[in-house]
Amino acid sequence: MGARIAALGLLLCSSCAAVKFEPDGPDSGHFRSTAIAFTFMGKDLPQGALLIARANAADSQFPNLIVQQERVFPYLWKLDFLLDLISIRWAEVSGTWGPAGD
Repeated sequence: MGARIAALGLLLCSSCAAVKFEPDGPDSGHFRSTAIAFTFMGKDLPQGALLIARANAADSQFPNLIVQQERVFPYLWKLDFLLDLISIRWAEVSGTWGPAGD
């Protein structure tokens, strides 16, 4: 019974995300979007953490949103398939927004 409750808790709390915008001027600035996702048997619930972080930044609809850096933790390069069994992944996307430069 306890294992079922723990599994249900992981599924209900399977993801969370946050986005922060720091203006540099009246129409430009920097952003940082983070997300956490639960992976079980190759399925990311509800989506991959990187996709969630990118989607949250894009939902802002700021003009000329440019991603400059992406990070995913944990990342095991060629052994990353081991994390597809069961894991929790964290992703961060950061960059700038504003009018197109000259």
